[in-house]
Amino acid sequence: MFSRDFVGGMSAVLIAAVYLLFAYQLRTSALDDLVGPGGLPRTYGWMMLVLGLMIAAGAIIKQVRSGVAPDLALEWKGQGRRILWAAGLLLIGVGYVIGVDTLGYPLAIALLLIAVALYQGAKPGLHIAIIGIGGAAFLWVAFVLVLGVSMPKGFLGIL
Repeated sequence: MFSRDFVGGMSAVLIAAVYLLFAYQLRTSALDDLVGPGGLPRTYGWMMLVLGLMIAAGAIIKQVRSGVAPDLALEWKGQGRRILWAAGLLLIGVGYVIGVDTLGYPLAIALLLIAVALYQGAKPGLHIAIIGIGGAAFLWVAFVLVLGVSMPKGFLGIL
C-alpha cells in the first residue's frame, strides 16, 4: 500500500499527462505566442506534472529518511468517504458542463454556485439564491463585457 502523498502525486501526474495530451492538440495560429491559446494550457499541464512528481518524490524521500514503516491503514482510514464526497463535486461540475449549452452561461453558472454551496452544507435560503445570481452576474460581466469572451447563451439567447 502506498502513502496518500505518493498516490496524490502520481494522480496529479496522470491528470497532467491527459491534460497535456489535449493541450498539445489545441489549434495554433500564426499569432500564437507563449501565453496564447496553446501556450498557457501547456504551461499549466507541465507545472502540474512537475508538482505531482515533486509530491511523489517527497513522499518517497520522507519514507526513506524516517526508516520506519508508516501505519498506512491508519493513514487511509476514512478516505473512502472523502473520495465519494469529491466525486459528488465532480458530478456537479459534469452537470454544469452538460447543461451550459442548453441553459446558457448565466443560468448554468448560477445553478453551479448554488449547488456547490448547498453541497458544502450551506443552509438553504434566499441568501444562497442571491449569491448564485450575484456570482453569475459578476462572472458574466467579467468574462463577456470586460474580457470579451463569448459564452453560451442557451435558450435565454432568444431574449
